[in-house]
Amino acid sequence: MVYYCVCGGCKNSSKTGHRVHCFPKDKGIFRSWVQFVKIRRADFSASSVTAYSRICSAHFKEEDYHSGDAKMVALSLKSMRMAKLIPTAVPSVNANLSACPVPRSRDTVCRKRYIATMMTDTSQQETVDSVDTVESVDTGDQPLPSSTSDAVTQCYLKPPRWSRAVQVNLKPKMVSVGTQTSFSPQTSTPLASPEQTDDEDDDNASVVSDLSWVPEEPMHEEDLFDEEPPYACDPHHNGIDKFIVCQEELMGLFAICPACCERSDSSIVQQEGTFVKIKQVCASCGYHRFWQNQPMLHRNMPTCNLLLSGAIHFTGCLATQTLRMLTLFGLQCISASSFFRHQRRYTIPVIVQAWQNDQAKNFSDLRAMDGGLVLAGDCRSDSPGHCAKYGSYSLIEDRVNKVVDVQLVQSSEVPNSSWCELEGLKRSVDLLRGKDLHLATLITDRHRQVAKWVREELSPEGTRHYFDVWHIAKSLGKALDAASKECDQLQLWRPAIVNHLYWTAASTPDGNPAVMEAKWRSLVNHIQDIHDHDTPAFSSCAHGPLDGDQRNKEWLDPGSLAAVKLENIIMRTALLKDVRQLSPQHQTFSLEAYHSLILHFAPKHTGFSYLGMYSRLLLAALHYNHNANRETARRSDGTEKYCVRYPRFRKGAHVVLPIKEAASYGYATSLMKALRESYTNSPAALREVSDNLSSDAPAPIAKSFEQTSPMI
Repeated sequence: MVYYCVCGGCKNSSKTGHRVHCFPKDKGIFRSWVQFVKIRRADFSASSVTAYSRICSAHFKEEDYHSGDAKMVALSLKSMRMAKLIPTAVPSVNANLSACPVPRSRDTVCRKRYIATMMTDTSQQETVDSVDTVESVDTGDQPLPSSTSDAVTQCYLKPPRWSRAVQVNLKPKMVSVGTQTSFSPQTSTPLASPEQTDDEDDDNASVVSDLSWVPEEPMHEEDLFDEEPPYACDPHHNGIDKFIVCQEELMGLFAICPACCERSDSSIVQQEGTFVKIKQVCASCGYHRFWQNQPMLHRNMPTCNLLLSGAIHFTGCLATQTLRMLTLFGLQCISASSFFRHQRRYTIPVIVQAWQNDQAKNFSDLRAMDGGLVLAGDCRSDSPGHCAKYGSYSLIEDRVNKVVDVQLVQSSEVPNSSWCELEGLKRSVDLLRGKDLHLATLITDRHRQVAKWVREELSPEGTRHYFDVWHIAKSLGKALDAASKECDQLQLWRPAIVNHLYWTAASTPDGNPAVMEAKWRSLVNHIQDIHDHDTPAFSSCAHGPLDGDQRNKEWLDPGSLAAVKLENIIMRTALLKDVRQLSPQHQTFSLEAYHSLILHFAPKHTGFSYLGMYSRLLLAALHYNHNANRETARRSDGTEKYCVRYPRFRKGAHVVLPIKEAASYGYATSLMKALRESYTNSPAALREVSDNLSSDAPAPIAKSFEQTSPMI
């Protein structure tokens, strides 16, 4: 793609060989650039700036470029095409724009210099001067005039594949794009790295390939400065800058000596995971060098090896499956043992630190809220059945819909796996007390150990304990299904009875236990067409007359088998006690959704180590906190999107659900950036955090069993 200078009267472009720069993002500098263009173009404004607008290098001074880049260019160690403007650079050269010098094509200059070095006498040198005339038009591979020597003609007719990228000079030049190269003292010119085809800033090079960024219409100034996403991706840390290269094509780049153009020998001298190091030696001129495909972090860690482990872990993928897929594809990658070593030493500490920062922010926001915490809590086992290895207890603040704490309990730490839920709740409550947070309301299922502990420990402190309606309705539905096998009439009443349980809680916003029990007891009379009751708290049904089309079920006859069975179910003492604790406003459905999300990061069919399971639970919590409150997706006309689902618990009935916006994975990008920065700063610090986490983790169950089992 060719970019033209927008200055009035200037005919320079990236095709003429000029360096072109896109407009900056800083508002103040952006306005200065616009004002400069308006000197020759009065109709130019901020709304005229598009993704294709550029200003060429002819309008900038030498001091507008980075001093380091200017020195590298002066020493022929960097191409002018790679020089960058300083952040505060403003175009100021506005002389005779129509007479701006147009440099010769880069290919023309390279070919002329190359041919000049091959000549030794004056007559040949004169022929070189005439190359400009020959190459001023697109000659392709046409031969030179007959006056040119055979050697020169041969070089021109069959240039090496790399001749368009190489610049022959006695001084070494290097353009490094994600590579590191070491030279011996007698090396001449290194193999040039690929250069960008368009003259533009490297920081904005992605604009060409990222078509979604390019607007279809001119952009207004206010559109250029929309608020950035909360997790901005740093192109130097997590950019799309890696490619898959076949070994045959890679080694072909080292087949020709860049110094004498003779064939050279090359071989892979080191290969470690995704890292490869190649040695190139030329027997003709003695040129040799080493090349590697990626930089090192902290001197000894290949960058892509560590980032690959981080990408696998942070996305919740299973390492063995992912690495098996890459191996089947034939891609050089790290081994499973390397991944687990990186996970233990580096990626788990990064996840824990990110969770602690997110948790601290949530605690700070919750302290500013009035009325104490309204938490929904429940435990999740790591495997189906009752022989779980781990039990994870999670708490969600129902008003803000955020996970505030996750506790992982190993079954060897408690008498058996059924005690994991109570132990997890105790640890979470201790953490909240240490953070000076008051637990005002707790909503859980009907776990009897939890109910007793809350009644004895938390209720005296002012905590109200409620039961989730869905859990009670689920057990009630199972009892009705069992009874309806003997009495068909109960099957018709089943949906109404379950709905009445929900209505009992929702119609009592203050959670008065006596009123909720009275409403529930009234169901016995209602199904027998009796709508006046002898309880003062709820003396009559709240519905109106039920005649005609409003009736779709037959009333149960008093004393009939169906009425007796239903009364036995409704009036059970345990159920009546549970009804008195129904939660009127807040439920645990958000917590159930979070537990479903954990299946992606920690599926129940796979076993994990303690820290491996803990880190994946934290990843699920981070993902939930950053995506739980997404808005409903909208169509182009602004209407909301909905879909029809057939949940299993509805037994064939459908529900209409809103379609949420696409999930954000900015937290994973931040984790990748933190992993690289933390390792670059101090790998020892990460390993120290890993050692502390390992020391706090419980011993594996196998070792615990060996210590407690009797001697045989």
